[in-house]
Amino acid sequence: MRRSINQILLLLCLLAPYSLLANSVESKFILEGLVDINDIDSSIKVDLVNSDSSKNFFEEDFYDGLSKAYLRKHVAVMLSSAQNILRKENPVYSLQVLDAARPRSVSHAMYALMKGARFERYVADPNKGSMHNYGIAVDITIVDNNGDKLDMGPSPFYKSHAEIYWRYLLTKVGFELSAKQARNRELLKRVMLKAGFYPLAHEWWHFNGMKKDDARSTYSIIE
Repeated sequence: MRRSINQILLLLCLLAPYSLLANSVESKFILEGLVDINDIDSSIKVDLVNSDSSKNFFEEDFYDGLSKAYLRKHVAVMLSSAQNILRKENPVYSLQVLDAARPRSVSHAMYALMKGARFERYVADPNKGSMHNYGIAVDITIVDNNGDKLDMGPSPFYKSHAEIYWRYLLTKVGFELSAKQARNRELLKRVMLKAGFYPLAHEWWHFNGMKKDDARSTYSIIE
């Protein structure tokens, strides 16, 4: 959805009090009309891994310390629906967001760090724009009432898991899902599908809130 100059100026005036309180990354989300997930559903947990250099694979803070996750409003509403579906099935579980909307500038920074590395071919080229850059994709897992993550097997998010995950992608050997891990992944996928999300076959954690072509024709990339 393209905005005129006058519309953008009006948004800047209306949102100025909020954007002044936000860092540069969050300001981009606010000006694009995205919403804080917890403003829609405060029960959803958030661990924005790529905003914590002590946790993520890159050892970088890409979001200037931001701790809130943002999405297009209708996708955040869908996520709240998924949370309700999960809690009806198991009241002690909660969705936990690992990443959500992502400016393309951040995607470029991530891609640059992987350029020339042995994992480069597994990282999407930001020039094409990922669904995160449109604010309609969410990376997610499930935690219990103690905040402990269900065992889904390795992912590229946390340093403790990333090396196993990347090694598996390169060699396709040395890792098999346990029955428990498979069940946990299936639970997450089932809940998100019921809420209307579109999964990615090769990324158990990634779900889109609408089809890619629809997202590209409806929204602009968040730069």
